Amino acid sequence: MGLENKTVIVTGGGSGIGRETALAFAKEGCNILIGDIDLDAARKVVGEIQEKEQAARAVQVDVSSESDVDLMVQTALEEFKKVDVLINNAGITQLPQSILDLPLESFQRVTDIDYKGVYLCSRRVGKEMIGQREGCVINISSIAGLISLPLVVYGPAKSAIIMLTKILATEWGRYNVRVNAIAPGYTLTPLLKNMIERGERDPKKLIERTPMGNLIEPVDIANAAIFLASAKARYITGVTLPVDGGFVADGGWEAYGGYER
Repeated sequence: MGLENKTVIVTGGGSGIGRETALAFAKEGCNILIGDIDLDAARKVVGEIQEKEQAARAVQVDVSSESDVDLMVQTALEEFKKVDVLINNAGITQLPQSILDLPLESFQRVTDIDYKGVYLCSRRVGKEMIGQREGCVINISSIAGLISLPLVVYGPAKSAIIMLTKILATEWGRYNVRVNAIAPGYTLTPLLKNMIERGERDPKKLIERTPMGNLIEPVDIANAAIFLASAKARYITGVTLPVDGGFVADGGWEAYGGYER
């Protein structure tokens, strides 16, 4: 895909979608910096990459902290001299609770990580990309940012990422810096698997609601990111790409009795 020797920062790269994305870019010959609140998890992924004789570095980062984000980017610049691709993947979710019941502490934590984190990382890396007159930012949003789900903080935060993507794509296009988003559907990450085990998500109902009849694998999100970062997507900017097996497109066909899709 023409990504050899590119430097890629992946936030939340210690597990799930972030881990798979870091490994996928490493297979393309990229230098990888993984920023994660869990340093041990990040180091484990770095070890997997280095076993394939590809350069990688782990940094502990709380993406809601401006100083942590600055340190992460400075480390990438010192190690690899530039940043070509930023994957804003770090995020947390919430319990499906009414706005009347969700603690304000949950509101603050989710918005700090899921929106403020993307904002801070994009702003810091954007300065470098504008200076070098090229770059690619990929924000990991969610189908919860596109449709109504019982997630009164997480959903709006992911919607905010979609709008930020459009704004930055418009502002930075003149500098050859592209900004896109991916909206994963229900993806079999360790987080979702734990939710299923605890009875917080019903996989049967999710699969029935998905036209393609399967849950998403983390590698499917990683493959979409590879495409968006490559020259094959050189004139794609400001878009949000759902990778969801058709979940968003369905819209509730089951309500139309007698019509089977």
